[in-house]
Amino acid sequence: MDVTTVLGSVILLHTFFYYLDRYLKGKNSQRYASFLNRFPVQIDFMNVRWTTSMFNKALCSWAMMRLKFLSKWYNIGTVITLLLCIPSLILLGSTALVSFANMMDSKKEEAMLQPVLPGVNLPSNDLPYYLITLLVCTVVHEAGHAIAAVSDQVPLVSIGLILWLIIPAAFVELPTSNVVGLSPWKQLKIYCAGVWHNIVLSAMAFAVLMMLPILLIPLFQSGAGVSVVNLNSYSTDGHHDFQVGDQLTQINDCRVTGVESWRLCLTAVLLESSGFCLDNSYLASSSSSDQLGCCNDSELSRSHLCFLSSPNFVPKKYHCLRAREVSQLSSAWCSNHKGCSSVNQSCLMPSFHSESVNETDSSRLIIVKRKSADPVLFAGLPNEIYLSVYVSDYVPRIFIGPQFINFIEHLLRYISSFSAGLAVLNVVPCIFMDGHHIVGALSEIAFEGRGSISMKRQTQYALVFLGTSLVVINITFGVLTLFL
Repeated sequence: MDVTTVLGSVILLHTFFYYLDRYLKGKNSQRYASFLNRFPVQIDFMNVRWTTSMFNKALCSWAMMRLKFLSKWYNIGTVITLLLCIPSLILLGSTALVSFANMMDSKKEEAMLQPVLPGVNLPSNDLPYYLITLLVCTVVHEAGHAIAAVSDQVPLVSIGLILWLIIPAAFVELPTSNVVGLSPWKQLKIYCAGVWHNIVLSAMAFAVLMMLPILLIPLFQSGAGVSVVNLNSYSTDGHHDFQVGDQLTQINDCRVTGVESWRLCLTAVLLESSGFCLDNSYLASSSSSDQLGCCNDSELSRSHLCFLSSPNFVPKKYHCLRAREVSQLSSAWCSNHKGCSSVNQSCLMPSFHSESVNETDSSRLIIVKRKSADPVLFAGLPNEIYLSVYVSDYVPRIFIGPQFINFIEHLLRYISSFSAGLAVLNVVPCIFMDGHHIVGALSEIAFEGRGSISMKRQTQYALVFLGTSLVVINITFGVLTLFL
C-alpha cells in the first residue's frame, strides 16, 4: 500500500469520526457521554486528543522522593541547554547561507532542516520508524517538563497524547500562573528540561547503537558476512535465488564481512570484470555446436551464457556454456589467461555483447556465495542487487532472525538523530518553541535590577524575531530543495 493510499484512508477515518462525534453530541447520546467520561477523548478536525490526570499523583510521589537528585539533574541540564543556544543559532544561520548558495549555483543538495514528507524525502518503508521516533521523543521531552515542574512544587493539570493525521505527539498542561510565579531560574529549569531530556535520549540511543555488536554477541555474530533481512521489489526464483535469512559471505572473489564490505564488493564488480579459469579439454567437449547462439539472443540464451576467450589458447572465441556449471568447475578467478595456473586452462569472461545488433551493456555475472546453500548467480547490474536486497551486519547464531535486530538498530538511528535535531530546534528562540520561553526567563535574569522594562522586551523581541526568521528561512529553503 503506497503513502497516498494510506494518507487518503487516514483522512477519511478522521473525517468519519469527526462528524460521528458531532452527530452523537448533537443527539445528546447518554451512552456516548458515558464513554467520554471514562475515556476523555477530544475529537477535532484531523486530530484526536486524549488527556488524563490519572498519573499525576504517582508522578508527584515519585518526584518528591528524589528532590535532591532532580535538583542537580535539572541544574546540569539547564546549563548544558543554555550552552547549546548560540551554537544552534550559528548552525541555522550557516545552513541558511549554504542552502541559499546551493540554490544560486543550482546544486541539488539536501537541506539540513526541511519538512519530512513520506514518499518524498522519507522512504515509505521508514514511516513506522519515523512515527515511533516522534512519539518516543515527544514523550521523553514532555516528561522532562512535567518532572521538572513537579520537583519545583508546580502541580500538573494533565498529560496526554495527540494524533494529528498520522503524526503522534505527547503534551503536558501546567498552570501558567504557578510557573510564572516561580523565580526566573526555576522557570528556566522547567523550560530547558524538555531539551535536556532530548539531549540525553539522543546520547543514550547512540551509545546503545554503538554497543549493539557487543551486547548481541550471545545471539549474533558479526564479521562473518551479512544476513538478508528483506527483498525489496525482488522476485525470488526457486532455492537458487536470494532468500530472507541467507548468510552471504562472498561476491565473486571479494570476501564479505559486513554491510560496508558488501557495498564495496558490489562496487568492485562494476569497476572490473572477473573471469573463470577452465580446462581447455572441458571447453572442447562441452561447447555447443552453435557457439554464437546464446550470444545472439537466441533460444539457447535462456539456459546458456555467452563467454569470451582469447583465440590464442583455444580454437574458438565465443562459448555458450551453462553459467552455474562454469562457476562450479572453475579453479580460480582471473582477469586474463595469465591468471590461470596451467597453460592448459583458459580464462573465460562473461560476455553481454550481442553480435546481432553489435551492442554491449555493462551487465555482469555476479556470483554471491551463501553459507549452507548454493551460490546465487545473477546476470545484471550490481546496483540492482544493492537496491533490492537489504542486508544486516548481524548473522544469527541461533533461530532468532536478524529482522528484529535490524528494526532495533534502525529505530535507534532514528531516535538518536531526531532527538538531537529536536533539541537543536527547540532551543532556538522561535515562536511556539521552548526557546521562546527560555529567552523570556533569561532576560528576566539578565535585566533583574537593571535596565528598563522596554529594553528587556525589545531584547526579547529581537532574539525571538531572529530565531523565528532563521527557522522559517531554513524550512523554506528545505521545501524549495525538495521540489525545485
